[in-house]
Amino acid sequence: MSEELIAKWLDDRRSLDESEAAELHRVLSADPALRQNLHELLSLDDLLSRRLSDDRRNFENQVAQRLVGSGSEGSFLKSTLNAVEQSERRRSPWRAWMPEAAAAAVLVVGLLLLLLRKEDAATPSVAPAASKPSYRGLRAQYYQTQTLLGKPIERVDATPDFTWKAGQPPIATAKDVYSARWTGKLTPPATDRYTLRARYDDGIRVWLDGKLLIDDWKGRYVIVDRQAQVDLQAGRAYDLKIEYFNGGDRGVMQLFWSSAGRPEEIVPESVLSHE
Repeated sequence: MSEELIAKWLDDRRSLDESEAAELHRVLSADPALRQNLHELLSLDDLLSRRLSDDRRNFENQVAQRLVGSGSEGSFLKSTLNAVEQSERRRSPWRAWMPEAAAAAVLVVGLLLLLLRKEDAATPSVAPAASKPSYRGLRAQYYQTQTLLGKPIERVDATPDFTWKAGQPPIATAKDVYSARWTGKLTPPATDRYTLRARYDDGIRVWLDGKLLIDDWKGRYVIVDRQAQVDLQAGRAYDLKIEYFNGGDRGVMQLFWSSAGRPEEIVPESVLSHE
């Protein structure tokens, strides 16, 4: 309520009735800090008025020269000056000193905003350097059995591309017997029919969005290949799951993809994620 009274009084001292004037006097008497702030505001307005009244026309011309130049700035200046002139006609005689201060304040604010806008437009925006997302690759779980049982050792693998020599398994295990599961998302960059080709020794299963595409869960003595074709949409993230086991000796697990517009390659890290 006090803020409304002060605003009304600043706009026109004669606008307050007796009860409002008494309330304003009570508020200012009870709050010395508010009274001092109001006094300083009026003093500052008066100082601006006295300093600018004699040279107002010159001030407006200088500001206009900076604002006028492109259509929007010119219309902004015209509407601002019109508003100031209308404000002058509405003000009461006791506040004849306010038009100069009001005009100066409005024009200064307009000039600063316009200059800032021009500086922003002139300064080219520089996109931050793209950093490698930490969620790239597939989440991997390695087991010390060939049946995906027991407590797994977890890590993140960049790509499904592994060849383990005999005696050098991916985790500590007996007789090169182990299994693994990889999960994550596959997001193709282009819509196309893709061929997924698995190369492995011993057994593998591959799912995409819950559909089992490759299923060969048997012990192998040699490296074999299986493949499947699937239609994929650009930008869509498909659930990918790969399960693998090795029953001894060397281990191989690789997943390739290709399409009419893409030569065969290991499914790259850039399309895999485990978020």
